[in-house]
Amino acid sequence: MAVRFATYAQRIKNKSSARKPMSRPAAKAPAVASAKTVPVEAPPPAAPPTASGELQRLKDDLQRVNREISKIARETRGGPDAARHSQLPEKQQLLGQKQDLERKIRALS
Repeated sequence: MAVRFATYAQRIKNKSSARKPMSRPAAKAPAVASAKTVPVEAPPPAAPPTASGELQRLKDDLQRVNREISKIARETRGGPDAARHSQLPEKQQLLGQKQDLERKIRALS
């Protein structure tokens, strides 16, 4: 008659499976609006199409800059100067452009 003893991990597993997850309280019903509500004003019209064209141009430029940064990183990966690739002037210039483009995109969005 061999008696099997549970390992530490088995005891923890058995303990955690016996526990039931706590149930969340029922969601409250949304408040009903009163009959005397003020009509909501229409939102301002969307930005002019020129802004969306500008936004798309900025996104395209950002994508191009990201590709160039990745290309520099791939070319300099590995080797004895692997840590130096982030200090390359070309990459520093691209990182600055990237920050400017991201800032402009946030301003237009």
